[in-house]
Order: sequence, then C-alpha cells, then structure tokens
Amino acid sequence: IRFLRAEKGNFEKGKKRFEETLEWRKENKMDEILQAEWAHFDTVKENWPHYFHLRGKQNEPVYYEMPPKMKLKPMRAAGLKMKDLLHHYALVTEFMWQYIESSEEGKSIYVIDLQGMGFWDFAGEIIDFCRKASKFTQQHYPERAGTIFVINVPTFFQVIYNVMKPMADPVTLEKIKVVSGKEAVQTALREKILIENIPPQYGGTSVPLGESPEEKMFKELLDHNNALHNGNANCGGKDGDPPCQFCSFEVIPQGGKGF
Repeated sequence: IRFLRAEKGNFEKGKKRFEETLEWRKENKMDEILQAEWAHFDTVKENWPHYFHLRGKQNEPVYYEMPPKMKLKPMRAAGLKMKDLLHHYALVTEFMWQYIESSEEGKSIYVIDLQGMGFWDFAGEIIDFCRKASKFTQQHYPERAGTIFVINVPTFFQVIYNVMKPMADPVTLEKIKVVSGKEAVQTALREKILIENIPPQYGGTSVPLGESPEEKMFKELLDHNNALHNGNANCGGKDGDPPCQFCSFEVIPQGGKGF
C-alpha cells in the first residue's frame, strides 16, 4: 500500500517500484543485515552524530542527525569508504523499520541539524553521501517520512533551498519544515514532540542524545552480532532460556507482505 500511495494510486508504477525494491533488498542482503556483523559500527558512531531518540506525540519514532559534524578523516583512516557509510545508513534505516517501528503505517520525525554547515559543504563529500542515502531511502522506504525538520540552517541555505524546491516532489516539500533560531527550533519541535521526549540540547528534558533505549538496543544488537561472528557470544541463541531476543527476531519484509 505504501508503494501504491507513493505513486499516487498508479497500480502499474506502484507494482514496478515494489518489485524493484524486492530486487534491491535481495542484491544488498537487506533481510540479513540485522543479523550480520559490522566491525566498523563503533567507529562510525563515534565520528558521525546520528541518533534514534524516543517518540513524537503521535508515537512516531524520532531520529536526529548532524551532517556537518561528520568526521570523514578518522573514518577514512579506519579504511571506510563511501559504500561502507551507505551500508551503515541502510543498517540504521532497517533497524528503524524492523525493531523500533515495524508497522507498515509507521512514519518518522526526522531532525536534520545543519549547525556549522559552510557554503562549500554543499558541494562536498558529506552532501554527496546525504544525497545518495536519501535516494535509496526515498525509493525503497516510501511513505515513511512524517515530518522533516531542517534546523539551525545557515543564512545562505534559503537561496539553495529555493533553487532545489521546483525539482522536489510537492508531497515531500509539504513535510519539510526549515527552522532557524534557538527559540524557533524549540517551538517547532514541541509542536510534534512532548518536551519530556526532546533532548536537552534542543530545550527538552529527556535523556541526552545517545542515551535513549533505542540507541542502547542498537548498540547491543551490533555488539551481539559481532561477538557471534567472532565466536565469543554467550547469548544462548533461539533455544536459550530465555531465548536471545536478537537470535529469535524475525525480519518483516520491508517491501510489504505482498502487492
């Protein structure tokens, strides 16, 4: 249904997009990614601020990301390339729609903080990464974005945004809220998220970013997978007493259960 809605009710286009997503998932082993090891998990998390953080007023999962604070140099030194960062983003996206919100009707609140973004960053590697990551999430996870906050934007951002707007899908544009200024950002977030679920750095009273139950589970999952891969896991597996929550987890096909 999400694919049909994304193609504005056109059955043939929706069916084609759904089939392309099934093929993409097969090629990228998406049904296995949450059970696979990912040795660079800690390196990526240390050098790229991105966090799952509690829920919105309509129970939407909330995700925060700070692209300007991404540190490419130490990640390159660790041997990471663009394809590895895209793999990590696919892992993040799949975790969101498998573990955090598995409902086919679920939508997210996405907060993109551009604090510190320079003019030339819009032509650099970080923006190239964001463009590629956005492309596959829009294509293969349609109708998942509820509200997209772009906050702490630099003064020149509006010029770039105005150039890009005519090329964007009107439905997507309706979901984007561009906000600048500390008070304006806090007010905008509170319209969609209870203050007790907003992190302190944005005027809320929740635990800080990185300390939410969702973040802790994400870390536990990858620690579990890496230990299993290295032969030193002690989870007990699916048949343990109690069964391991990660080993017994069943993946829900994200193309939907059929078309």
